[in-house]
Amino acid sequence: MSEIFQDPDYLRHLAKSVRRETHGKTVHRRHFLQLLSALGIGTGTLGFVASASAQQKELVVANWGGDALAVHRDVLAAEFAKRYPGSRVAFDTTGPTPGKIKAMVESGNIAWDVADRNLLSALELGRQGLLEKVDESIVDINAVPSQFRTEWGVGSYLFSYVIAYDTARFGAAPPRTWKDFWDTQNFKGKRALRNNVEGILESALLADGVARDKLYPLDVARGLEKVRAIKKDTIFYNNASDAQQLLRSGEVSAGSLWSTRAQGVKEDTKGRVDYHFNEGILLIAAWNVLKGAKNSKDAWRWVALSQDSALQVVLLARLGWGPVNPAANKLVPAELQGQNPGSPENVARQIAVDAEWYARNYFEVQNKYLDVLAT
Repeated sequence: MSEIFQDPDYLRHLAKSVRRETHGKTVHRRHFLQLLSALGIGTGTLGFVASASAQQKELVVANWGGDALAVHRDVLAAEFAKRYPGSRVAFDTTGPTPGKIKAMVESGNIAWDVADRNLLSALELGRQGLLEKVDESIVDINAVPSQFRTEWGVGSYLFSYVIAYDTARFGAAPPRTWKDFWDTQNFKGKRALRNNVEGILESALLADGVARDKLYPLDVARGLEKVRAIKKDTIFYNNASDAQQLLRSGEVSAGSLWSTRAQGVKEDTKGRVDYHFNEGILLIAAWNVLKGAKNSKDAWRWVALSQDSALQVVLLARLGWGPVNPAANKLVPAELQGQNPGSPENVARQIAVDAEWYARNYFEVQNKYLDVLAT
């Protein structure tokens, strides 16, 4: 298991952090879990602590839990074990946010080898010296187009922020644009937005009338003001599983959600929750290997495996991850193109995120966004 959780000094550090924040008080379980999350300690992390007796070196993959965990485990980890006999893969599902990656690398307490992030994160964190450069002796960088890779990360799949909605509430007239999404008078009900700014400002600015080709550089103040305008009608979620549950339960009538998870909740609800790619915000997922990762060789093997064209089609079928390998696109059956963020029809309806803009501005803008949510 990850060696960080076998380090008694690190475990003492975690204990001191919790003790310092609670001051010996009795803390409600919900508040305790919120505290752990704020400290970067999630339930998946606690599982690693509980299993710290394992001695075999493992590849530790950080992902976002929920549907992604099952697919990574059943498809990628299963194939990884076949190709590299004797290897073991462990998952931390607490969510690989940039802040957690930065804290791990700067402290030297690196719990993860490879994280399911995106291309803008690879640029942003790589330039800060927080990621390993791509090992081209293992990874074929030419398996993906040049716009899908950087020095520190290679694209793994395409996904989008889309409008997911409850057909029981809207019938044949759901919100079709972000302007509709923001219009809670004519499209009634609560909304769900993620508490991470990526994709949110674009949606808000489109709702406020900014033309698609005039989005960048993003007008941050204008976008945040638009978020304030809908704040009282919005539930801001931490992870995609929360958003899925908000839609399943009917607590929200529409949400901004990753297309991959929108597809999952559509299947779970037998089509009661649906989504579309109109004005979708298109991003490129990319594996990030943490600087100083203890098992970097297997991490790059994992990245190379994810480029396999046949596996990319399986990932599309299982969770709606759009292939980034052009060879995979030739294998996608017609019946899957509707849920493929990268199909020509769906790409034409969407706006591609400017990774360079986020690489320069993410941390500052994310803090401003969180300030809006907190006030």
